[in-house]
Amino acid sequence: MIYVLQHSYKTEYNNFSDEIQGRKEYLYDIFKTYFIIKYTDYSIDNFLHPNYYILESFPSNIWEKYYFIVGDTDFVIRYIKSKRKELANKILIVITCKKNNNSFFEHYLPSLNCSSIFIAKLNNDEADYYDGSKWGLNFKITLSELEFYNCNKGNMIDRLENSFERIK
Repeated sequence: MIYVLQHSYKTEYNNFSDEIQGRKEYLYDIFKTYFIIKYTDYSIDNFLHPNYYILESFPSNIWEKYYFIVGDTDFVIRYIKSKRKELANKILIVITCKKNNNSFFEHYLPSLNCSSIFIAKLNNDEADYYDGSKWGLNFKITLSELEFYNCNKGNMIDRLENSFERIK
């Protein structure tokens, strides 16, 4: 499984390494699989400021058809467009707000050669985020992520369909 996480420089993230650790724990709780940082992408002119991290399941062949992308909408759009071939035949799960980007989500995403595509549930074209510390998590979490975390019914696709909006 691949889990792409955009680095955030927002003021509410005092220490982003806490979020990475929190996400690893969240993923372990769900999949009973460890995740390692496989790759860190830095901006070209500043190696001190990461753009995003790729967390990979360990071993890497576990849950290999699943590909999560977490970040701001502009980041998600750029990332998906640059990795179109890599996403072929994957089950893509997008966790972002899609406000003012409906054409990308309604036209471009369904045109990808993914076997299935899920996006975070929206409320008035925006994903609801919650303070994860209320649930012992070190990051802001969407309603879909909370529902996925707590869903234990059926197989993985059933759990995704119960927690996210399926668009393909």
